[in-house]
Amino acid sequence: MDKLKDIVNEVIACGECLSYAMKYAMLHQDDKRTKICYGTVQNEWISKGKRYNHAWVETKGYVLDWQTMELGTSKWAKKGWPQKEFNEVWNPKKVNRYTPQEALDNKKKHGSIIGWTWETIKNIMKKVIIMLVGII
Repeated sequence: MDKLKDIVNEVIACGECLSYAMKYAMLHQDDKRTKICYGTVQNEWISKGKRYNHAWVETKGYVLDWQTMELGTSKWAKKGWPQKEFNEVWNPKKVNRYTPQEALDNKKKHGSIIGWTWETIKNIMKKVIIMLVGII
């Protein structure tokens, strides 16, 4: 059975990756070469090997995400990661790529910017409630 801490960790994001990717999609909706990506990432020094849901933009051989472009983390701050180095460092998996227009269409269809293939917040909250009922 899942521990409450593990379930809550599924929901907590360390940044604004979803809103950054969606804003980028809005500003570049006619660019069919740019991809809005939803997937999981991990590395040993940040996540200790645990995978986290993440959203980012792939464009012109670079990866742009909120942590790099807005927060300014890493040596690629404000420039974007070269695609190859991002893949080596963050080891993305289960990546779904959408054109900006497809991302905007999915937002409209689902009423959310959350990764449409990720477990929904509603399902995660059900797990939390079941855990809490079992504790009380």
